[in-house]
Amino acid sequence: MKFNNMTINKTLQTATKKLKRAKMPSAELDAEVLLSCAVKKPKEFLFTHPEYQLNKKQEQKFNRFISCRAKGEPVAYLIGHKEFFGLDFVVNKNVLIPRPETELLVEEVINFVKKTISHKPYAIYDVGTGSGNIAIALAKNLPRAKIIATEKSAKALIMAKKNTRLNKVKIDFYRGDLLTPVKNKKIDVVVANLPYLPSKKN
Repeated sequence: MKFNNMTINKTLQTATKKLKRAKMPSAELDAEVLLSCAVKKPKEFLFTHPEYQLNKKQEQKFNRFISCRAKGEPVAYLIGHKEFFGLDFVVNKNVLIPRPETELLVEEVINFVKKTISHKPYAIYDVGTGSGNIAIALAKNLPRAKIIATEKSAKALIMAKKNTRLNKVKIDFYRGDLLTPVKNKKIDVVVANLPYLPSKKN
């Protein structure tokens, strides 16, 4: 798909149609997010400057985004970022994309801590931290907590540490499987949102 210096308005229309043909359920929103990234402008810019013409570099980048999205590539992996609990996270294929539903888990932990153990120093352990989204969101909202997170994947840990720096919080990371790295540590709360595993066929 080539856009040939088309305006933002026409580009969005063309891209949305392609994504709809590919049966992407959020075709219009996906096109807006990807175009915003391609032109390096906030989404509001797309609506206030509908006659803005993409340059060649922007066209090529957006064209690549739409082609990949039409094949099923997640938007978050394409743009390299995902918002979670009001925070920005860097993501790639080495980590799962933070899901909006997981914000409910973070809210439950925050409420539990504030009602039961907020009066004393306490430690929260995030099992299988992935991108670090849960641990980091908790660290931002529970500044008195000592947050400990583990992850089996070395590549995922790199992303988690990067997100920790991005969001300016302190997390104690350990590489290892499940509870193994902290078996001798005092833990007050354990949080886990592990990826689903396919059931084995007999």
